[in-house]
Amino acid sequence: MAFRFRGHFTHKAVIDITPLIDLTFNMIIFFMVSFSLGVQSSITVHLPRAVQSGDEHTGPVVVSVTGKNEVFINDAAVNRDSLVEEFKRRKNELGRETVVIRGDREADYETIIKVMDGLNRAGIPKFILSTVK
Repeated sequence: MAFRFRGHFTHKAVIDITPLIDLTFNMIIFFMVSFSLGVQSSITVHLPRAVQSGDEHTGPVVVSVTGKNEVFINDAAVNRDSLVEEFKRRKNELGRETVVIRGDREADYETIIKVMDGLNRAGIPKFILSTVK
């Protein structure tokens, strides 16, 4: 006859999911903070100053004109002669959003006008010029 003794302490496998929940919430917070609703340009542009400057805007399309009159659309260099075709190609992704033009204070006035003219010719009438207060 075999005796089987049972102790007061029985071991059960328990999986504690508290650290998993903490990790999930930390990842959600990280992605919410790091996610940008608009496109931020990494092209260095010294914006002109204005006393009456509006709120800061971002949009899906940011056009940057550097002091050397180089044109960038969302940080990708674009030839000034092909601006209209590039704007027509990006018109669908814009929807009803506004294009942000960031023109350097050293850029030629003619280059800024070419960008605005290219937007109008591509059928994108909504754009703003960025300034700093």
